[in-house]
Amino acid sequence: MPGPRAAAPIAGKRPKSGAGKPISRHAVLAAFCAAVLLGASTQACAIDPDTPLADLSTQAWVLENGLPQNTVQVLAQTPDGFLWVGTEAGLARFDGSGFQVFDRNSSPALPASDIHCLLASADSSLWIGTSQGLARLKDGAVTVLTTRDGLPSNDIRALRLDDRGQVIVSTAAGEAGIEGVRVVPVIYDMLSTPDSASNVVFTSSLPDGRTAQATRSTVTVIQHGELRFNVGKQLPGTRIQALLGDREGSLWIGTNGGLARLVGDKLQLFPPTDSLSALSVLALLEDREGDLWIGTEAEGLHILRNRRFFTFGAREGLSSDATTTVVEDRTGTLWVGTSGSGLNAVPLRKGAAGADVFPSRAEIRNYSVKNGLVSNVILSLAAAPNGDLWVGTPDGLNRIRSGRVDTFTSADGLPDDFIRSLLVDSDGSLWVGTRHGLAHWIDRPGVQPQIKIYTQANGLGSDLVGAMTRDAQGDLWVATLAGLSRLHSGSIANFTTANGLSSNVVTALLPRRDGSLLIGTENRGLDLWAGDKFSPVTNSAPDSAAIHAILDDGHGHLWFATGNGIARCDYKNAAGDAGNLCTHWAEFGTADGLRSRQMATNSHPSAWQTRDGQLWFAAPRGLVEVDPAHFQLNTLPPPVVLERFAVDDVDQPLHSASPGLRIAAGHVHFQFDYAGLSYVAPQKIRYRYMLQGFDRSWTYAGSRRSAYYTNIPPGDYTFRVEAANNDGLWNDAGATLSFNLQRHFYQTLWFYALLLAILIAGIFLLLRRRLRLAEREFRAVLGERSRIAREIHDTLAQGYVGVSVQLELLAELLRMRKLDDAQKQLNATREVVREGLADARQSIWALRTQDSAEETLPVKLGRLVEQARNDELATKLSIRGVYRPLPSAIERELLRIAQEAIHNVKKHAAASELSVRMEYAEDTILLEVQDNGRGGAVPHPHGFGAGHFGVTGMKERAESIGGTLEIESAPSQGTTIRLRASVLAQAPEHAGDTK
Repeated sequence: MPGPRAAAPIAGKRPKSGAGKPISRHAVLAAFCAAVLLGASTQACAIDPDTPLADLSTQAWVLENGLPQNTVQVLAQTPDGFLWVGTEAGLARFDGSGFQVFDRNSSPALPASDIHCLLASADSSLWIGTSQGLARLKDGAVTVLTTRDGLPSNDIRALRLDDRGQVIVSTAAGEAGIEGVRVVPVIYDMLSTPDSASNVVFTSSLPDGRTAQATRSTVTVIQHGELRFNVGKQLPGTRIQALLGDREGSLWIGTNGGLARLVGDKLQLFPPTDSLSALSVLALLEDREGDLWIGTEAEGLHILRNRRFFTFGAREGLSSDATTTVVEDRTGTLWVGTSGSGLNAVPLRKGAAGADVFPSRAEIRNYSVKNGLVSNVILSLAAAPNGDLWVGTPDGLNRIRSGRVDTFTSADGLPDDFIRSLLVDSDGSLWVGTRHGLAHWIDRPGVQPQIKIYTQANGLGSDLVGAMTRDAQGDLWVATLAGLSRLHSGSIANFTTANGLSSNVVTALLPRRDGSLLIGTENRGLDLWAGDKFSPVTNSAPDSAAIHAILDDGHGHLWFATGNGIARCDYKNAAGDAGNLCTHWAEFGTADGLRSRQMATNSHPSAWQTRDGQLWFAAPRGLVEVDPAHFQLNTLPPPVVLERFAVDDVDQPLHSASPGLRIAAGHVHFQFDYAGLSYVAPQKIRYRYMLQGFDRSWTYAGSRRSAYYTNIPPGDYTFRVEAANNDGLWNDAGATLSFNLQRHFYQTLWFYALLLAILIAGIFLLLRRRLRLAEREFRAVLGERSRIAREIHDTLAQGYVGVSVQLELLAELLRMRKLDDAQKQLNATREVVREGLADARQSIWALRTQDSAEETLPVKLGRLVEQARNDELATKLSIRGVYRPLPSAIERELLRIAQEAIHNVKKHAAASELSVRMEYAEDTILLEVQDNGRGGAVPHPHGFGAGHFGVTGMKERAESIGGTLEIESAPSQGTTIRLRASVLAQAPEHAGDTK
């Protein structure tokens, strides 16, 4: 089935009218404007040709609704579903909710705002003919072609596709072809050369094989002869301005004086009261869903749709819009009760298609208290086979028989005057439901009327009685405030929620041919009685919807009057299978043509099916009629488009050539605007969306057309949106948009790798530092141990050895009783002990953490030299250079080396002179200890004899301060020990040591 259709004009010269005066510019432009038959689409329902024009639903958009201008010159629909409206003030894109305008000042910009013609091509391009050049709109970008690109003129008159699919441009100065976006010459053969002399302006092919042609004044339909209609005679107006054949075979003719439709050979005009009967029509378009769009010269944009529901009220002849109850009698008269305006008798008649036609106001009769009714408030109706009509009111019961009205009240035996429901039984008896019980009225000819009362006292579930019905087995079911009561063979059985009912408040009943019973409840949906149990119909109306009436149209559908309007479902004859009884549930409200979603309540019956299959629903704003045989569902899923993607309120490109957008890091607000392009009932389009990569399931947005996300983490995302049309059919393909939200530098893998590397390096450096500190501490401890060992060797050990030798000599002298010698030896031993004590004090002094600031190295050396002087050894100290304090560790080692050298002179050299010299140079220090002793001794590696460690200790001390130790000794020439150390190149562990 073809998609959108528009009139097919014949290119030619601009027509003239009158004495050389041009006709209306809008008519000329409309004559040259064209659209293209798009590719095949899913079958859609066009406007029903059997529906009278006055019964079609209309809607209009003008400047105040967003149109750039009220003069609509041309219409087109692109494959993506958008409707395009060309005016003198710009091009408007319509999505069912609002218009987006493109003109010479928009972005993207058109070459001019005056739109002459449109052509939608299969590649989703829209070709736009303007007064200043040709434009192609594709993927959000505009390409402009003018005379500089090879066009004969910038005044574009018409656009069409040739047999090869090439775009042909008609301008004021001739035609040109378009290949891609390049202008090429047009080559005609003799058969295809346009006849400039032809007066035919429009052509249209109809599905049944007929062809329609139109001049400015005549429409001719050719098929086995001709049908001809002329403006000013059969057609309204004085000029034909648009022509369109729809997919149902109807021919629509737009003139400067109104719109007409040709169905078969019957020409139909809108009634004078309809606005379309006199509007100047410039453009016609049938969209993909079968709606008819109408562009007018001064009244904006109009749409014609099939009307699903027809509402009749006071304007159509009823006594009031507030209808309460409805029933059909044996003569085909429809009786309609109202709330306060009495009763209406509507004699229905058959239309051309066999459906009921609502009569004129003069044919409708009204009954009120003036005619004998006990009240003008009608609560219930029942039509008897004998022609009687029973009328229930709040003040009693009326019977209308052959035009006579009789009244019955509680004085006649009824349990109450408030009559809520009525049911005529097969034997002609009447069941009357009231607030205080159920009455069975038996009134046979020749027999005194009898009334039997059923109340809670004799077994009824509750005294408040509502809906009543007989099932296929003959049982009477009565809805009460306390559930359901069933009268079977004179006995009453009551059923409540304890027996499986969804609610104890039952509001509607419908018996079925298979013996089952459908039960509508208050706010708990629908139940099914299958003969042995009650089961909820799970695929029925929402639990929150009260069901006031149920009808079976005989075409496989159940209809409901609910708290949300009128609803319908497809049903299956699955006995006892309540779960699968209803499928494809659809709800209808004001967007579908109802005046109100509110249906009649507390009246029975509030809905009725007439013998010809029409369904009637009483409602507070009029009586609603539905023709189920011609009720069209929208079987086309709506195309879904993304209209805007904004990041922190900055629009992003939607037609990028790359597979996805890259969004810089740091953005937090993301907005997606979308639209489902269905124009049957845009208000009823429903949406669901999902941000893949973030959402785990669909978000159902209802009719909301925007989605918002905030503070999503970096990553790859795909936004998906799907839409359902007015009848709940989803477009599962939907629309998608992929994008990548980039990471901050501190969120990237390389940054984490760098952090890890820094952490590892830090741990390594920390461990290395701790290791170095441990090594330094170990070296310090080891050095201290070596120092202590040297101190013990150089002082205590040597002293103890000396004392031991002296004591042995003393013991030998005592054994030999040489007392004088022993006395001398004892004194010598005392001297050795005193020296040992002095050495011990010196070692303890070296362990102190700090020395007195006044004891400099020269002072300490002087003390050592002074202590070494005695009668046999003369000492001398020489200090040269400029004194400067050295690190305490260096001074300590220099002092120990000097001490060891002096000790060796005293113990081993047998010298008479000892000279100690210290010299402070600029960057070095020199320590020299010289004696005139025996000399010539080759030092033992550990001292000047076995078991001695003095030389080794001095060398270690010299190395610890980065110095060198030299020993010079010759027989009888004495010994010189010389230490040289660089003050500027001390070992790291001594740097900065000021102790």
